[in-house]
Amino acid sequence: MDEIKRILSDDIERLNRKEKRDNKIRFNPGFIRKHPYLFGGMLLCYLPVMLILGFADYFGSGYVVGFTLFVMGVSLGLSCHVSPRYHFDDIDQMDLRVCYNGEWFNKRSISQQAYAQIQSSAEVTPEVKQGVAQVQQAKGKVTFFDVYALVYLKAQGSAV
Repeated sequence: MDEIKRILSDDIERLNRKEKRDNKIRFNPGFIRKHPYLFGGMLLCYLPVMLILGFADYFGSGYVVGFTLFVMGVSLGLSCHVSPRYHFDDIDQMDLRVCYNGEWFNKRSISQQAYAQIQSSAEVTPEVKQGVAQVQQAKGKVTFFDVYALVYLKAQGSAV
């Protein structure tokens, strides 16, 4: 079923482009907006530590600079975001990527264009077309995993 893989891969690429999923690190002040009290509390806790480091005789300016760099690094780290790319090969895989991406293939629906391509393709078997139509009618949407399960898991002899 290379045609199904092509259709799903094209739809995944469209989704990656639309959502700017490119594995690049981007500055995102969303953490500060979502958790202003946590971020403010972190900065507020910075002040007493700096006072202790500054006034204690056994700490020098190196500790002050080091701790300041540490706080800046943590703040920057919390303000960065990575949007990992989705891949066809990730469907039905349980590994560390699922911890970050979640089971996106169970949550994300295929596009109407992909649905139409599956239904109109001569290379897709009638059983798969009928199964996809039944899923659409029953759930109101068709996820990437639904199509994958109909084609690849049934081909392996698994009951879905």
